[in-house]
Parts: sequence; structure tokens; C-alpha cells
Amino acid sequence: MDVRHESCQDPVLETLVITANHHDIEVNLLLTVDGFLVSGAIISAKEYLLKCGKQFEKNVDDKAKILSEKFYEASKRAEDHKAATYIHLKNVQIKGKQVSASSYWRCRIEDVRGFVIGN
Repeated sequence: MDVRHESCQDPVLETLVITANHHDIEVNLLLTVDGFLVSGAIISAKEYLLKCGKQFEKNVDDKAKILSEKFYEASKRAEDHKAATYIHLKNVQIKGKQVSASSYWRCRIEDVRGFVIGN
């Protein structure tokens, strides 16, 4: 028996991610992931990678600087991808969890079970 696994990604959410990646839009979302409610503004993969690089840049050790450079390099290639595998959010809040107000979040789109567009 040939069992093929098709993508479990929601095509509407995938369209939002692709649009954010190519046009730098921000849309507020509320997502359901593993039973948790996660809210924030969708951002491009490029912005996510740049912000991660900036966080490592603040450290003074050599390893952090190498990580920062790797994130910056990855951000330059982020727009090359035509498909979307991950969703990126900023200003993340996770219901029932303490998260820094300036947190950035990354999740596989296929792990999102439901979403609401808007506040």
C-alpha cells in the first residue's frame, strides 16, 4: 500500500506568509498551536532573521558575533523561497506563558491548527 503524506498546511495561511515574505506586510494573527493560543503580527522571514541577528550582535563574545553574521547571511536569501514552510511573528504573546514583549516567534505552518486574522 502506497501511503503519501500531503502537506497539512492551510493554503490561506500559506498565502499570508508568502505575501508577508515578498511584500513586508504585517497582519495581526491569533494562532492555535499545540493547544496554545499564540498572537502577534506576521512578519517576513527576512525581518525575522535580521532581528535574530541583531539580538546576537548585542553580545560581545566571538561565538555570538558568528551567529549574528549567519543570521544576516540567511536574511539575504530569505526572499528567494517561493514556498512557505514557517510563519514568523513579532510582538508575540502566548496565553498562559510569560514571554518578553519584544519576542519573535517561528513555527512550522503545518503545526498551526487554526487562526484568526486581526486583533
